[in-house]
Amino acid sequence: MTKSQIFFWLLVAFIAGVAVASFISLPLALIAAVFGLGGALAAFGLLGAPGRVRVAVIGFCVLSASAGSFWFLRESRVPETSLDRAVGQEIAITATVDDDPVRRAQTQRLVVRESESAAKVLVVSRAFPEYGYGDRLRISGRLERPENFSPDFDYAAYLAKDDIYLVMRFPEIELLGHNLGSPLYRFLFRMKERFASNLDRVLPEPHAAFMAGLIIGERQSFPKSLTEKLRQTGTSHVVALSGYNITILADALMKALMIFFVPFRLAFWLAVAGIIGFTMLTGAAASVVRAAVMGILVLIARREGRLYRMRNALAFAAVAMLIHNPQILRFDAGFQLSFMATLGLLYGAPIVEQWYETIKLRMIPPVRDAGLIRDSRDPQKLRRRKRSLLKETFIATLAAQFAVLPLLVYQFGTLSLVSPLANLAIIPLIPATMFFGFLTGLVGFVSELAGRIAALPAFALLGYELSAIDFFSRLPLAALEVSGFGVLMLIGGYALIGYVLWRAHRSHNRRQSGRP
Repeated sequence: MTKSQIFFWLLVAFIAGVAVASFISLPLALIAAVFGLGGALAAFGLLGAPGRVRVAVIGFCVLSASAGSFWFLRESRVPETSLDRAVGQEIAITATVDDDPVRRAQTQRLVVRESESAAKVLVVSRAFPEYGYGDRLRISGRLERPENFSPDFDYAAYLAKDDIYLVMRFPEIELLGHNLGSPLYRFLFRMKERFASNLDRVLPEPHAAFMAGLIIGERQSFPKSLTEKLRQTGTSHVVALSGYNITILADALMKALMIFFVPFRLAFWLAVAGIIGFTMLTGAAASVVRAAVMGILVLIARREGRLYRMRNALAFAAVAMLIHNPQILRFDAGFQLSFMATLGLLYGAPIVEQWYETIKLRMIPPVRDAGLIRDSRDPQKLRRRKRSLLKETFIATLAAQFAVLPLLVYQFGTLSLVSPLANLAIIPLIPATMFFGFLTGLVGFVSELAGRIAALPAFALLGYELSAIDFFSRLPLAALEVSGFGVLMLIGGYALIGYVLWRAHRSHNRRQSGRP
């Protein structure tokens, strides 16, 4: 076993330890016992005969897994603050808005930081008057702990991943001042707001709302009908800002640059710069930064042409994110979608491409013999053809969908029967849509007229995509409600996907080595 393989399995063990502790309440004594067992195995393997290296590796993996579980327990403890004594009482606090507000049609959600204790409080208030990042407020109302409103979702833990343990609903709010907090974040949130405003000025609804969802993950102006159609067609992930969205935007930028004869190496660095700029534009939220890391990993893998060898980098990135915040593994849908979609792109895309080429080579002779196409070229040469943008996007779409399907069913409780067709109908055009939308928003900073001109291709693409979503949502039995799809079924689904990929990669390696 090589050092690279050992490092990979140690990372996987840490992730597994965090995962187990995320779903099962583990006592500290049990974690300590498992840690001791791992230490004993590692010592036995290291001090014994040379043939016991595997035992030592297993021991260190057990140590790593127990460390992951302990880290989750350590980071998930509820900190004590001076506000804890006021839970259940009417109080008045002075606080500063600590994040970009989330606005809905009737409400706005403010994450504020109390001045004395520095504790975060989620404030749910009426939609108007609007407040922004850095506003200093005096808030009077009842302080409460978050409650779980559904047995299927741990809302309290979902808030806890962002260090939010207190809630105030519809309190009285008095504005005391502006422009507090980080100047950098004030600038970024202001740019994000202006970017969304640029889209609103040149695109009608629901086109503008859909484009804002694609590019900056903003869904506050989504009509309920569109949200339901996205759910029924299994396309809700398109407007969830994940590594996949960022990757396809950067990939489209690379293709556009190469069309204008920009060298591949320079196009790669410009695409990376585009991801960084895009991340800053969306406010550089932690979820977007994690998605950007996943997107950059995919671009690096494509540049190096070593998709099969990116597993250590992906596992290391995941461990680094979990060390920063271990609760995202279970409660952050963006991290989950980013991680699984990236796995699909790195490991599933080569397999899907093999299937695609095999099917194409088998279909071309009978279709050509029937006189439907004329192609005198040797079919074997088709393998060496330069890949088109449409083909690459088609393959990436299937691979990512394959990887996130069990997760989507688990999160939304819906199995869309039209999801494969709906995604294939719209996702090949999403890179171009995001590219022109991004261009529209940027040009809008210079001139509204120029923004309207730049928005014409985006308007046409959005019109087609919204029409396709509407069409598939109207089909009979478009979606089925799936009850009882719990953690065990989720694990089973990914075990099946892992087995399929393992078999496919094993078959690929045998063909490469010439073995039967």
